Formats: sequence, structure tokens, C-alpha cells
Amino acid sequence: MRPFPHPLSHRRLAATLAAVALTAAACGGGSDDSAGVINLGDDGLAPAVEDIQSDAAVDSDVNLDFATFDGGSDNFTSYAGTPLVINFFARTCPACVSEMPEFQEVSDTLGDVVNFVGISTDPRKEDAEILIEETGVTYDLGWDPAGDLFAEFGGFAMPTTVFVSSDGKVVEVWSGVLTPDDLTSKIQELT
Repeated sequence: MRPFPHPLSHRRLAATLAAVALTAAACGGGSDDSAGVINLGDDGLAPAVEDIQSDAAVDSDVNLDFATFDGGSDNFTSYAGTPLVINFFARTCPACVSEMPEFQEVSDTLGDVVNFVGISTDPRKEDAEILIEETGVTYDLGWDPAGDLFAEFGGFAMPTTVFVSSDGKVVEVWSGVLTPDDLTSKIQELT
């Protein structure tokens, strides 16, 4: 007799499948954008990106551990005292790939005003490491192959960026591409 699965496993599976479907849609083709990103809301049929953002994690704290690429772990609370930008990415997401060097430039420009942590959702560590090398990202990095952190923050499409205040509270979760100007503007709202 098969044991009855834990109810959480069904929710996690549903959340993971939804995230995969939305990631495929957001990072797939079907747009005139050279990065292959679907521009939601530009055809009058789909809602505008601003209208579909999740605020479920807003005001929650970030006392969450994440795996580091050296086999250790860290916690987002270790960045307390300075605003934090957490960016979820995957090698299979063209928008993520194009956005990462721009995030690095903003990180370099702003310096100690804000901390950045990139979290790969790639199932294979090697894929994440290749992407990190290709994009030249040097800010702190972590790995979330099961997508648990991604789900915890309410991400639904890739890339997803979480903005955290200096006191460790989630201010905004943005699923979709951010230009360097938009990213800088959102960071300025944190400081």
C-alpha cells in the first residue's frame, strides 16, 4: 500500500510546475524583443507586468538560509544594516543572462550602499557556475536547485528580484526584467 503523500508536497509540486510554466513563458520566444522575452500587456490581452506582481512576501523577514557554491551556507540576515537585492536567475532564462551583467554594473556603481546576492535556480550546479563565469558576476551568490527560496519569496517568473530594507524586511518582489535605471530607482527607494 502506498503511503498518502504529505499535503505540502502537492503544493510544492504545483508551485514548482507553475514557476516552470511561467519561466518558460517569460523566457521563451514569441516577442519582438531580441532577448526573447514576452512583453506582457503590450497586446492588450495580457495584464501589464505591474499588475501581476506578488506581494505575499512583503513585510516578511528574510531569516532564511541559502546554500553557497563552496558547499557552505549563509543567511540573508547576515546583510542586515544595509539594503539587500536578491536576484533569482537561471542559465536557461535569456532575460536573466542579459540582466546579470547590468546588475553587476549597478552593484559596482553603488558600492557599499546596497548588498547584492544572486541565487541560481539551476538544478545542476555546473550550469550555474558556467553562467556566473560567462556573465562576470562577482557579488555574493547562492544556489536554490529545488526552488524553495524562490517559492518562499513568491516568485512566479524568471528573473525575480527581491528588495529588502536594511532592517531585513521584504519591501518588494519583482518578477520580470529590470533595466539598470529601474533597478537603481528601486534601490534608491530602499535607502
